[in-house]
Amino acid sequence: MTEKKKGNPRTIKLNTTMDVTISRGAIEYAAGIDPAETWEAVTGENQDLETVAAMRKKHTEQVLKAESTKEYIEKLDDFLKESVRLFQGIMSGNADIIRPYIAGKKFHFILGMPRTGGTTIYNAASSAYGWEWNKLLVSMTHNYMPNAIYVQNNPYVEYDMGWRLPWNFNNVLFELCQFLTYVNREATDKEHVFLKSTPLSYAVKLLNFLFADRAEYLVTVRHPGAVALTKGTGKEVTREDHMEVTTMWTNLYSSIIRECRPVGRITVVPYGESMTQYLNGLFEFRKTGERLEETSFFEFDDYDKDFYDSEPVQKAFKYVKDSWALFDMNFPIPDKCI
Repeated sequence: MTEKKKGNPRTIKLNTTMDVTISRGAIEYAAGIDPAETWEAVTGENQDLETVAAMRKKHTEQVLKAESTKEYIEKLDDFLKESVRLFQGIMSGNADIIRPYIAGKKFHFILGMPRTGGTTIYNAASSAYGWEWNKLLVSMTHNYMPNAIYVQNNPYVEYDMGWRLPWNFNNVLFELCQFLTYVNREATDKEHVFLKSTPLSYAVKLLNFLFADRAEYLVTVRHPGAVALTKGTGKEVTREDHMEVTTMWTNLYSSIIRECRPVGRITVVPYGESMTQYLNGLFEFRKTGERLEETSFFEFDDYDKDFYDSEPVQKAFKYVKDSWALFDMNFPIPDKCI
């Protein structure tokens, strides 16, 4: 349905409908899932597959049981109404609706490839700033939010974000609205908000739009050979595995900076001793947290050196470094496979 806008024949008012996803976090929140239990699969001592599977089964059964209750329906409906209102406020540029969710806060986004120390940075840095990560749902604050497919469907071949096709944009924006609604309810008094998300490495342009200088970025980086060797699939790591990881590695780290200069501060934290030094410096600056022991990070000797020394891979590394250099920023290419 279209309608001419009165007083301006050059524009029309377009009313349309769209399907957007209710996040896993919103469902777990409405079902009353215990946040501490959701962290057991990430940081708990008993992380064997059977224990994790049993916990996930328990949560699934809890959600299924809750879905038929009046309390669940009312809580989820109220949560989604608030999220929709925020979504509509952002889409219409209504600052009065948006301001309460962002004003007075600093948003810290932990970006980077999986297996690069992002969870370590997230847990330590957020604790230093008083963000009680262990009292908040993993599905709302750690990698599940937003759903990766909405940010980038294929991280190995897609390079031009856009920023994104409408279905991608609407879904990822609505999921971020659910995150902000959750924060507004469960961490009302927090000045520093943390979200770890590998997918958002491809969406800095969107984060610029939403948060501007209220956002800060911590980017964890590790040698792609070490990422390939620690994926934990239980299978032999092949040349094809190294090729696949390197392709995604190149795409992800160039995407962070390629489409725009981040408005907020951006810090790259290399995996290894530099990460320990960064966190100790942060604890000292914030006057909180215990100093980390100097750790000897294991260096892989057998990681297909011929592949990583090859001209195509070295060109890929240079492409990432040059992408950052265009904005007068240095990207540290890892020289050790640790």
